[in-house]
Parts: sequence; C-alpha cells; structure tokens
Amino acid sequence: MSEALTAPVVRPKTGLQTPLVVAVAWRNLWRNRRRTWLTAGSIAFAIFLVVLAQSFQYGAYGAMIENATTLLSGHAQVQNQRYIDNDRFEYTIDDVTELVRVLEDVGGVASVAPRVEAFALVSADERSFGAQILGVELAREQQTVRVFTDVVEGRMFAGDDEAVVGTGLARNLELEIGGELVVLGTAKQGGVAAFVFDVVGIVSSGVAELDRVLVAAPLSAVQAGYDLGDEAHTLVIRTTDLDDSAETVAAIRGRLGDRYENLAVRNWNEVMPDVEQAIEIDKLGGQLFYGIIMVVVAFSVVNTLIMTVFERVREFGMLLAIGMRPGRIQGLLQLESFFMWVLGAVLGLLLATIVVGWFGSVGLYLGEDLEEYAAQLHMPSRMYPALSWDAVLPAPIVLLIATQIAAVLPGLRIRGLKPVEALRTE
Repeated sequence: MSEALTAPVVRPKTGLQTPLVVAVAWRNLWRNRRRTWLTAGSIAFAIFLVVLAQSFQYGAYGAMIENATTLLSGHAQVQNQRYIDNDRFEYTIDDVTELVRVLEDVGGVASVAPRVEAFALVSADERSFGAQILGVELAREQQTVRVFTDVVEGRMFAGDDEAVVGTGLARNLELEIGGELVVLGTAKQGGVAAFVFDVVGIVSSGVAELDRVLVAAPLSAVQAGYDLGDEAHTLVIRTTDLDDSAETVAAIRGRLGDRYENLAVRNWNEVMPDVEQAIEIDKLGGQLFYGIIMVVVAFSVVNTLIMTVFERVREFGMLLAIGMRPGRIQGLLQLESFFMWVLGAVLGLLLATIVVGWFGSVGLYLGEDLEEYAAQLHMPSRMYPALSWDAVLPAPIVLLIATQIAAVLPGLRIRGLKPVEALRTE
C-alpha cells in the first residue's frame, strides 16, 4: 500500500508535440493558398527589389572607387609621415629605387610608381601661371594610373627635356605642341630650381582643377632639377584587387616594419576620405528607402496574421480546451510566419540572383546622354551590378525579424481568449 502511495504520478501530456506543431503550421499555410501566396509574394518582391537595387548600388560604388583611384591617386600610397602632416617639399622618401623593389615583392601589389610632387611657376612667352610639377617614371605610371594614357594631342614625353601639360594649363598659357615651357621653383636645399621643357603632348584627366595645373616630366629630370637624388615624395601603388586593398596595405606595413618607421602607408579611403564619405551618405539614403519598403511589407504580414487570428478563433478555443497552452499556440503562429518568410525569401533571392546575373553579363545601358557624360568622367557607359553578401543578406534578415515581430502582435490576443467563449464564436 505504501509503495502505491509513493509511486510517481504520470500525468498525460497535453498539447501538440514539436514535430506535430511544425507539420500543423505548414499545413495551416495552405488552408488559404491565395492569402499565403500574396503574403509570401510581397516578401519576395521586397527582397528582390532591395537586393537588385543594392547590387546596382554596390556596383556603382565599385566603379566610382575604381575611377577615382585609377585617375591619379592609386589604390594606396606610401609617403613620409611628415609630408602627410605638413606637405613641405623637403619631406621626402629616401632610397626610392630600393624601396620600390621591396614593395613589388609584397603579395597583392601589381605595380608601384615613384613620384616627385612640387609646385612651381611656369611660363610660356609672356604668360605665367602656378602649376603642379609631377616627376614620374612613365612606364610605371601607365601601369598604375590612367591620367598619363589620355593624350588628346601630341605624345607622351620620351627624353629628359620633354614634358606634357594639362589641357587647361595649355589653354591658359596658349601653349601648342613644340612650345617651350620654363619652370622656376625652389630646390630642396633652398636654391633655385630652374629648367626648360619642350611641350610634346597635352593630356586630359577630365578633372578641370587638375588639367589647369598639371605638368608631367621624367622623374630623373625633375629629381635633378630639384637636387633630390634618389628621393621622391609619393609611391603610388596599384593592387591586384581593389576589394583586397586593405589586406595589401596591412601586408606592406608588415614588410616595411621598423626599418621604415618614418613612412606611412595609406589605403585609398585614407587618401581620398571624401569619396568614402560620399558613398556612406548615399548608402544611408538607400537604407532609409529600403527600410520604408520593408516596413510596408511587415505591415502586410501583420494584417495577414490578424485576419488569421479572427478567422481561427474557434480553432484556437478548441486547442485551449484540450489543454494546449497559449504560448504553444503563439509558437504555432510564429512558425507559420517563419514558413511564409522562407517561401518569400527563397523566391525573392532566386529571382534577384537570376536578374543580377543577367545584368552582370550585359550591363544596364544608361542612354546616349548619360553615355556622353560618363565618357567625360571616364566612367563605363553601362552599369554593372555587384552581387555580394552586403547586398544579399540585409533584406532577408531584416524581413525575418520584422515578420516574427509581426506575428507576436496579433498573437497577443490569444492569451485573452476563453475557451468557452471562443468555441461559441461563429
């Protein structure tokens, strides 16, 4: 008798078990197929639209960065830290020839171009203007940047007594091919740097401010004129992959180590922070627009689930009457919302991948007017999307969170249901 009294009481399990709840939730979706497909379709359309738009957006950013970096600045630069802080002419990099060889051995570096940068007074006949003098190694520059490949008249320099000028400066000085350009500046030790170049070419960068001041001449000639020896101000670097430029910059810093502690290695976004800031501002505007779309979709899911609750009051009352807890019913609604998200996400991502892949191969034509404008800025005439995790993941994740929150709101009504009253509902 005592053994019977002390035996554990086995209580019957109430409610649906987890595998059955999942099966019921999936079955409930198809009780009203039209509503399910409309809700999943709205989720799919939102994901498709956001992924497609962001892919084009990131593609445009890539083209913008490539255009800005390959014009003159390169993907990365090495300079004397003091030259960055205060761009005085005497803050140079020593032993440039050896340093170029060191950098070319770093993985991810495609080319390195040493450059002397100086400001001087340039004259042609009776006209004089301030100009930026660039001493460059032509072959290396043409591998690294594109400004020295756009000769609109004449040719690039070949000898130490030859130079090319920007279109704006040539116009202001009334210079023609074969004209003589006199350069007066200050050498490193404070003496006068004076030399004469024969103008053999006129180049156009597409940037008016640069074309009004640009004078490019052989590196050796400019180094000799300014008493620099084997020195330069900037080493311009092109990486094999712009997306991996940050890793390449880190590898360069590791290679330089303490031996070149006075040198600073900067990635393109540090050299041109205004480009990165413009991209971030544009991203913020896009995220606001995409957020509005996803909020609208989330409200459509809320509406669907509210209608579901009202239509299934008797069903929920029956489940409560047989012992199913309100939290379990709430979980059922969460699962139904999750399955609708899965349908929409799969459909939306599939369509987006197909469309982005197609546009990635053929591009989006900008039209004749924009094509001419893009050509002036050295931009491609077609837009190509860039499919990346940054473009693909945000929309599905945000909509997953939104749909789950949307399922909670109408589900709260279930906790106030009384089984007897719910079973009497028509």
